[in-house]
Formats: sequence, C-alpha cells, structure tokens
Amino acid sequence: MAGHKLFFALRPDEEAAERIARTAAAEHVARGLVPRFRPSHIFHITLHYFGRFEGEPNPQLVARAMRAAAELVWPAFDVGFERFASWGREGARQHPFVLTGGQSLEAVRELRDALADRLIAHGLSAAKDYEPHLTLRYDKRPAPAWEVDLTGWTASEFLLVKSPQGLTRHDVIARWPLQG
Repeated sequence: MAGHKLFFALRPDEEAAERIARTAAAEHVARGLVPRFRPSHIFHITLHYFGRFEGEPNPQLVARAMRAAAELVWPAFDVGFERFASWGREGARQHPFVLTGGQSLEAVRELRDALADRLIAHGLSAAKDYEPHLTLRYDKRPAPAWEVDLTGWTASEFLLVKSPQGLTRHDVIARWPLQG
C-alpha cells in the first residue's frame, strides 16, 4: 500500500486556482521560464504538516487533529501573494518554486498559529515557523525571485487533507468553515 501525507490546508476554489496558474504562467513566460506547474486542482497553502505515513495515517492522530480543528473559530480572510521565490539550499536535488508574501499572508500566519495552539492543547506537536506559500512546481535548478501583486482568494474554510503518494491527488478528510 502506498504512503500518504497528512496536512491541514487552505485551498483556492477552482476559478481562483486557474487564475493563479494563468497569472503565474504569464509571469514565467515573460521571464523566459517554462511554466511547468503542478496541477492547479492541488494548489494549496499548508497550515500544518503531520508528515508522511506508510499506509494510512494513524486514525487516533486524525481524530485528535479533527477535535483540535473543531475548536477553532476564525474569521474568513483574503489571501494574496507578493513574490515568486525559489527555495532550497545550494546543491539540493529539487527546488520548490513558490508564491509567497509578507503582509498579504499575515492572516494565514495567524490562523496557522491558532491551529498550532489547539493541536498542542490536544497533545500533538505543532510548529509556528512554517512559512506560508503555494508551491507551483519543483525544479532541479533554482530560479530567480521577483515581486508580484497577485490576488489569491477569500479563505472561507480550512481542510484536513490526505494525499496518496505519487497520485497528484488530495483527499479531503474534513472541512471547517471560517466565519464570513
């Protein structure tokens, strides 16, 4: 049986994901880069990553994570991006090419921190230093960074997602609304 990744995420609706992909592609082409992106239906911003599991994620972990998430009451907010960046250390095998930002992602950071607090209260480990980003692609070489003003979407829910390894698929386990 294949392994799975498990994570909490914000995900754009289909229209926003396609708009982000079109804008990113145009920006790439304008700079002479080939826009080979991940499929837009899996675009997301990770709020908390539990890790990779052989087989299915631990059901007790999933249940505790769901209880923690259910306690979180949070307002809906707008997501935006301020720059394209290529991450990874020199000599790395793969460099994630991402959309990221400063002030435009502050609400994401606040939600990430509040979710981490709830996870910790339920006996799970959680970090507050995970930098919010949306991964567009992976490349063998780093790419130049540049500034952009890219409207994302209004985050109206967050999700617990299971992603089977190698299938480019995200299976939503549960959803929690963000208040309007």
